[in-house]
Amino acid sequence: MTGHDQPSIRLTVSIGGWGVENVDEQKVESRRWIFMEARPTSDRYELMVREPDESYYFNKPILGKPMARSEALASPLLTDFFAVADFVAFNDPAVKSYLIGHEVSTLGRKGID
Repeated sequence: MTGHDQPSIRLTVSIGGWGVENVDEQKVESRRWIFMEARPTSDRYELMVREPDESYYFNKPILGKPMARSEALASPLLTDFFAVADFVAFNDPAVKSYLIGHEVSTLGRKGID
């Protein structure tokens, strides 16, 4: 894992070619994904891009083409990947509670209607 005693979460985020623009969902050519780690600091959290082979989803073609850390950091998609990670961190009660050092809670998590 991280080699650190502090809490962290790992996120594999795939962008492009989902939903309306890809009704089949199996056409993965336009998808790119990165693997990230979020670690809390005293007043926020930090995101770090990691290598794709560390992800559980490495070699799972449904997510599209993985981006190496150096490729992701140079990509114009990086802000989109970070926006997705921020959305998860701020809106999923379990992730949010974990990152702020509280007991993990799913209270308030809404399912898909």
